[in-house]
Amino acid sequence: MPILLTTGRRALAYARRVRWPVVGSVAPLIALVRHRRSLGVPRPVSLALVATAPILVATALPRGRLRAAATWAAHMWAYKVAFELPYDDPAQTRARLHVDYPIRVDSALTGEPPSALLQRRLRRPPRVSWLDRAASLVYFAWVLEPHAALLWILLRHGDRFPTAAVRLGLTFDLTLVGYFAMPTAPPWWASEREGRLGRDVRRVVAEVGKELRGKPRPGVDHNARANPWAAMPSDHFASAAMTAMLLREIDLRAGVAGWAYALLLGAVLVYAGEHYVTDVMAGLLLAVAVKRVPLPLP
Repeated sequence: MPILLTTGRRALAYARRVRWPVVGSVAPLIALVRHRRSLGVPRPVSLALVATAPILVATALPRGRLRAAATWAAHMWAYKVAFELPYDDPAQTRARLHVDYPIRVDSALTGEPPSALLQRRLRRPPRVSWLDRAASLVYFAWVLEPHAALLWILLRHGDRFPTAAVRLGLTFDLTLVGYFAMPTAPPWWASEREGRLGRDVRRVVAEVGKELRGKPRPGVDHNARANPWAAMPSDHFASAAMTAMLLREIDLRAGVAGWAYALLLGAVLVYAGEHYVTDVMAGLLLAVAVKRVPLPLP
């Protein structure tokens, strides 16, 4: 009972320090952004609105781990929306879409893009192999990996969290510059939708997902509703590489594990047709550049 009373008092004291009117403004903001297409909200306005979400959360909550975690979650929600924004007007973005230049650059490596080479040699469509399933598992682990690493830093090395969060967040955000300024088709889209790469490259992770859900394949539309043209640079590899570098600063074993996952993910991204080698290398260069930026944080 004394423990419950103490916990209750702490919770009440924390609640009194929360700026509830600011918290209350977050829900209408989310609702407005979610219905931006039907309401006809211009993309620049939507981008400005989502950028305020992490600021509102940080302003509303008292200092501490909860504020840090909630602010990061708000930032990633804002990133997800910003990631989707170029596809709010598919026709306009399609008119600026780049399809061929990454094929030419990747072809300089092995005579043909590695995605096509690997899928031609290692896949037997329409069969989904154990390699396809394993690659998909590695791919989907990325949804958790950078955030799990950041949570570990927050809980075990709290003094390192502000710098780590800013660097990882900046890495995510800077990929958006490429997605807005130079929309680029990934290998699977160029192959399935434009007939490039001999039509040999399929979106492996989508086919595995459809198999697990019992949906028909192949011959299905793998065009995601989010933004299928967000390929250059690879946000997957950029964030995984930054995560590995952040972990390496704190613990050698964690850093080795982070780099092992990042390198495996890079191979999977190419094999699965999600990114060209060019995209992956651009993501790596972005992460390295962000890591070298001096920050006025502890």
